[in-house]
Amino acid sequence: MPRQKREVLFGRGELTRGILDTLRDAVAPMTSREVAQSVLSLSGQDARDRKLMTEHTRRVSKALRMLTQDGSVRSSSDGRGNRVWSIIHS
Repeated sequence: MPRQKREVLFGRGELTRGILDTLRDAVAPMTSREVAQSVLSLSGQDARDRKLMTEHTRRVSKALRMLTQDGSVRSSSDGRGNRVWSIIHS
């Protein structure tokens, strides 16, 4: 079975830059979905599109996990058990 073609939404490093800028400007830790909504609106795409939002949230979640390994962001849990993300200020 052939591999499904991946849709390119962002250029190299553009998603990471958008995530870090969003978290830098945030006043409180944000969920992956909130970060994805913010990055989508910054790029001029419609955050109300459910399929796009789901795909984008998955990509943002993976990028956030990678940024955690790099030491750029940290995750914690909010009062309801959701994972929230914040930037590590150096």
